[in-house]
Amino acid sequence: MLRKLPLSGVQTFADVINDFAVYVDKTSYIHDMISNYKTVFLSRPRRFGKSLTCSTLKAIFENQKDLFKGLAIENLPWNWKEYPVIHLDMSAENCAAGKDRLVELVNRYLKSNAEKYGVDLPDGNLSTKFQHLIETLFKTKGKVAIIIDEYDCPLLDAINHPQIHTEIKEELKGFYKVLKASDQYIQFVFITGITKFAQVSLFSGMNQPEDISFNSNYAAICGFTQSELETYFEPEINEYSKRFGGRENYLAKLKNFYNGYKFAKNVDKVYNPISVMKHFGNDGDFRVFWAETGTPSFLANYIDKNGVDIADIENMVFSPESFGKYNDDEIFLVPLMYQAGYLTINDYEDESGTYKLGYPNMEVRSSFSEFLSKQSGFDAMKRASVLNKLFKALQAGDVDAFMETIKIYMQSVKYDLITKMTEYYFEFAFSNILNMLGFNCEIEVHSAIGNVDAIIKLQKNVFVIEAKLDKPVEEALRQIEEKKYYVPYMEKDLNIFKIGVVFGEKERNIVEWKRGT
Repeated sequence: MLRKLPLSGVQTFADVINDFAVYVDKTSYIHDMISNYKTVFLSRPRRFGKSLTCSTLKAIFENQKDLFKGLAIENLPWNWKEYPVIHLDMSAENCAAGKDRLVELVNRYLKSNAEKYGVDLPDGNLSTKFQHLIETLFKTKGKVAIIIDEYDCPLLDAINHPQIHTEIKEELKGFYKVLKASDQYIQFVFITGITKFAQVSLFSGMNQPEDISFNSNYAAICGFTQSELETYFEPEINEYSKRFGGRENYLAKLKNFYNGYKFAKNVDKVYNPISVMKHFGNDGDFRVFWAETGTPSFLANYIDKNGVDIADIENMVFSPESFGKYNDDEIFLVPLMYQAGYLTINDYEDESGTYKLGYPNMEVRSSFSEFLSKQSGFDAMKRASVLNKLFKALQAGDVDAFMETIKIYMQSVKYDLITKMTEYYFEFAFSNILNMLGFNCEIEVHSAIGNVDAIIKLQKNVFVIEAKLDKPVEEALRQIEEKKYYVPYMEKDLNIFKIGVVFGEKERNIVEWKRGT
């Protein structure tokens, strides 16, 4: 590692400034937010910098001005003064066991915040203590800044336990009502989470926050832009570019693996900050770092309980209102996958006012593919063997060995996650396996001459695949030739393999394939 980077998701702003070599300056976004709003909600995926944003905000309101030397906010108009800060992290305990765990968690935080300022809390419920703390701090210190990180974690912990979920919701509803009753004592409220805010009646008792989750002005408040990546990590980029064929090739590979998140229309995409840091800190290794924290339990539990039609996930078209489909006791998969970071905005259609969602990058696609493979019953030993055979076949350009190995995989997969056997499922199977291997596999690749089902790119080989469902294999090959899907790769000194494939609905597998000339 060239420099000391905050690899483990360091979430304390002072630690990043004092102990590490790099802080990607987000203080201009934070300054704009606290200058223009009083109550704000921000939704971002897990492991994306929300908690560091909370800590940065806390340092500003605590008047830790020395920490901000050389940062954007130092030169922006801000009345530096100390405000009392109440900071709650609602993810610090798993509340699936019941409401008592939530009460214990919040009581602990209220006590800690009160002791910091020498406040004695009264007996009573959470709401009574919270309101007393706010009012006492106002009387002794002035207006209060309140930061609630991962507000929805207790609800998501209990999403598959309806009775516990309802009890937690009611407890939190009363707790958050205090914010409205104490509005005159509050300077600023900042709430973060994963799930969409607007339709959750949990907050009906308080003043509705400004939801900046889709606001283009704050699209890069978390995550790294391309410019930030190249500015703040110049030493690492210069070093690792030598290993990957130069700066241009290396940056393209970084973008393919870790970029791709888009949180509003008509904005640039951003990198996952934790994955980028871990990549640089692990000697430039391209690994699926995001998945090392595991699939969020609420998402895994949802899929276990309700199932998912994997063929419908990618390229889903959604209206803006659909992102808010979280109605207290009911949660919907695709909006949840967007908010959890497995899907992102790929495109926006002005005429219809709809968003097209897709996997943000190879890291996330590979992570979800691995998860689905486990859900489908394909055990790790078999998976490793199949992937090794696929790797050798693709490197050698052995189409027959490649297709035979794909068949082995598909014979081993349970079909609980598939409701419609379509050509798209076949495409997904290719994408699923090959992205787990680390290959760049794209499905439904768009061009001016039409859409090819799958493109698999290696360093020297490119595979152009057209699939048909219970139709002659010659029809697939004829479409490749007529549409000339391979033309974009002819000037790149690549070996081009044109493959027609037939997928049998009855057999639920590949029944025929043929390589074109």
